[in-house]
Amino acid sequence: MESSTKTYQRDLKILFRDADPAGIMYFAHLFSFAHDTFEAFIVEAGVPWNDWFRTNKHFVPIRHAEADYLSPFFPGETYQVNTQVESLSESTFCMRYTFSQKDKTHAVVKMAHTFVDPKSKQKAKIPVELRQRLEPYLIQKSSALHEKAVK
Repeated sequence: MESSTKTYQRDLKILFRDADPAGIMYFAHLFSFAHDTFEAFIVEAGVPWNDWFRTNKHFVPIRHAEADYLSPFFPGETYQVNTQVESLSESTFCMRYTFSQKDKTHAVVKMAHTFVDPKSKQKAKIPVELRQRLEPYLIQKSSALHEKAVK
């Protein structure tokens, strides 16, 4: 399965405003960069932006987020973000964002998103058409993050 997995990739330039006084990217910005990448990813996967972010058919909150910081990010530098779906269940999917530069991984962010019915506020099944958009990017069937997120 992994050999045919699609990856969404984009470049990210760290700006001066993204740095702390030490001249290193402020750690919390990594989650914003990951979510910005998700917004571009979902469109690339074939879901119009408004259909995902401006709908009342379902809510898709982030239930869990984590980051491993492996090497610092510096303003003025460009990094690549590789995006894949790490796991997919009935109601939850987990995204994986790998930030790298010149074959060196600087950080990995994982975010678990769960579909919620807007009326009952209970977990809901991922709609078939959206599942079909996510599946080509799926790298594995289960993960510790996914198991932690759905409990």
